[in-house]
Amino acid sequence: MKNHNQPLLLRLGGDLGLLVHRDYRGLIYRSSIVKVSVHLRKAGDVAIADYVEMDPLSTVRATRIPNNSLGLVMLAMLAIPRGFVASYSDIAELLNMTPRLVGLFASRNPIPVIVPCHRVVNRDGTVGGYSAWARDGRGVKALLLSMERVRINGFKVDREHFMDPRELKDNFYRIYNYYHALISERNGHSEED
Repeated sequence: MKNHNQPLLLRLGGDLGLLVHRDYRGLIYRSSIVKVSVHLRKAGDVAIADYVEMDPLSTVRATRIPNNSLGLVMLAMLAIPRGFVASYSDIAELLNMTPRLVGLFASRNPIPVIVPCHRVVNRDGTVGGYSAWARDGRGVKALLLSMERVRINGFKVDREHFMDPRELKDNFYRIYNYYHALISERNGHSEED
């Protein structure tokens, strides 16, 4: 039986890692970006693996996404594939919110990198802020995007990496429908137990 209470450290690249926390069911409910070397000095013995990105539906199945407005924004962020970005405005239009509200929810994403809030940028292409990293959040956000082969010039994403809003919408509704089917399935199983 796996011990889900012990955090897992996933190497992202360079000295960056992702500390992942799971609940008693094994669902990821929190992650945080850390410096691997610093964390290993503090934590000592910890399970380490390389980070491998899951597809959006597997991510929905493996994580604890709330059934509220934050969860909607998280599902929209999952609709942005690796190598692409979407603007706060694109997501706001999709979800009938303001861009500022989308930014607020993105800053409260409890599962950064796994739910890719770093792929949401300003309409003009500037990377914007990144609250998942206290010091130089903008630099870490740009680094994460660069690791995904998104071309950035002076903290500004090249337009070729912006996804089409129609594709964002199609991806979102596919993920949204899967999420709600999964919630119904989980609720159905819990009622039988």
